[in-house]
Amino acid sequence: MSNDSRIPTLTITHTVPRQTPQNDFGTVLARAANEVVRSGAGLVGGMIPGGPIVSAAVSSAKTVVSAVAPKTSGAGMPATADTGSAGAAAGNQEAWDLLEAQKVLAAEGQKFNMAYLQLQNEMQKESREHAAVSNIMKVRHDSAKAAINNIR
Repeated sequence: MSNDSRIPTLTITHTVPRQTPQNDFGTVLARAANEVVRSGAGLVGGMIPGGPIVSAAVSSAKTVVSAVAPKTSGAGMPATADTGSAGAAAGNQEAWDLLEAQKVLAAEGQKFNMAYLQLQNEMQKESREHAAVSNIMKVRHDSAKAAINNIR
């Protein structure tokens, strides 16, 4: 008789070097936060009152700070700052492009808000119609019931 309840022999795999790059949590978090601040400020700016003005001011401040602050090279040493008029013009154009994108985003938001308002109005109209029909049916039912009770 064979014994099928035996544990099969185990195979052990040798340790292999890591295949994915090792990213520390702090480094990844810092990169993500930098990206959110860099790209998200423009999107959030469209949601607050006076958002395009605030966003343009933030973008202008970012351009001024990046032009004034010493840039660092790959070794962490200060590099030469680009204070030429071409850099300022490109930064100014970027701010205007961001402002224009926020205007487009605000217009799209208004379209969605108007569509949502129209949907709400249609739902309210349908609810009022349902309530009116329901009330009419209730009155007819009560009248018929009263007539039947009077016949008895």
